Amino acid sequence: MQLESQQISAFKGWWIILCKEVKDNLRDRRTLTTMGISIIIGPLLMFGFIWFAEKTVKEETDPVNAEPVKLAVVGSDHAPNLMAWLAQNNIEVTAAPSDPEQAIKDGQIRVALIIEQTYPQAFIDGKSAPIRLMYDSSITGLEQISYQTVRNALQGYSQQIAVLRLMARGISPEVLNPVQINTSDVSTPEARNAQILTMMPYLIIMFIMAGGMYLAIDTTAGEREKGSLEPLLTQPLRRHTVLIAKLAATMLFSALTFLFVLIGFSLAFNYAPIDSITLDVGWAKVATVFIFCLPFVFVASALMVLLAAYTKSYKEAQSYLSMIMLVPSLPLVMLTVLSPEPSTSNMWIPSLSQGLIIIETFKGEPIPGLLIALSVISSIAIAILITWLAIKLYQRERILG
Repeated sequence: MQLESQQISAFKGWWIILCKEVKDNLRDRRTLTTMGISIIIGPLLMFGFIWFAEKTVKEETDPVNAEPVKLAVVGSDHAPNLMAWLAQNNIEVTAAPSDPEQAIKDGQIRVALIIEQTYPQAFIDGKSAPIRLMYDSSITGLEQISYQTVRNALQGYSQQIAVLRLMARGISPEVLNPVQINTSDVSTPEARNAQILTMMPYLIIMFIMAGGMYLAIDTTAGEREKGSLEPLLTQPLRRHTVLIAKLAATMLFSALTFLFVLIGFSLAFNYAPIDSITLDVGWAKVATVFIFCLPFVFVASALMVLLAAYTKSYKEAQSYLSMIMLVPSLPLVMLTVLSPEPSTSNMWIPSLSQGLIIIETFKGEPIPGLLIALSVISSIAIAILITWLAIKLYQRERILG
């Protein structure tokens, strides 16, 4: 009976502290602001950026409404037919500066075409007429679009001249294509959005940590700084009960932020007016991702509580946790660089395994239950270890500063 009474008392104390931390956190404007930004602004910014990029690319590549691509040409008099072909392909030929190479490096022009003096005679003789296309490969974005537009136009002109030369000699143009290559794309519409899918785990992981960061700081370093931690630890409760209650409150707000962010992404994917996105993120996928990624909420919250308890002041805790938020994002670099498949070699790594679950679930491709179990068990085990370290830290008198 005495043991049962102690257990009930411990649970009651845990519940009281949990409710206290939740109520205090709901009054904290910083936490509510962070959650609001994560839930609303995050998906809006992501899809706003995608919409703007798609709109800009369409304007640059639309053959009817796009502005002509300006091409600086040296020796345009040597190839009048080529200049006429470029004009038909929405390319405006302009006079090249005295030093086109330096002009490209300085950003004055995007691309330049150098037509050699030997071009006319080689063209008349039916030989390969030399031209040189000059650009800066280190520049991305619209400059690369301009380069590809000019290059495609030049390749089209070259192929047309080759066909005419063969026909003039009574040779079928099909000799240029000895092998007919037909392609079949077996990917699903969801899987074609690989770039967006690799961005999502990084954003979601960061939002999970941001949702509980201020609560983790305020309930440990913040209470120590305000002097309210010492009276709390003098209560007839074991210190691990106090810590677990604070950890539970942090997990609650991290999980809520995670859930609302997933709902925001689901609504954005299904209703955003973006033609390049064909993902169908239904409520079943949202629920699957939320349930199987909850262990990372445990890991992130335990890590933040541990570090916040170790620090001496609110400002120091804020600095530490701002840096530690980058740690879970490091394994996610593999998703963009290596594009790994779920396996026993990577599903035990927290954040990376959750990132793979997010990607594969939204792509509509199932993950073997054994690999999901490996992700869940390993994340929970690591979280328990971090929680044990935090309990040991709370049992020391230095926790009071």
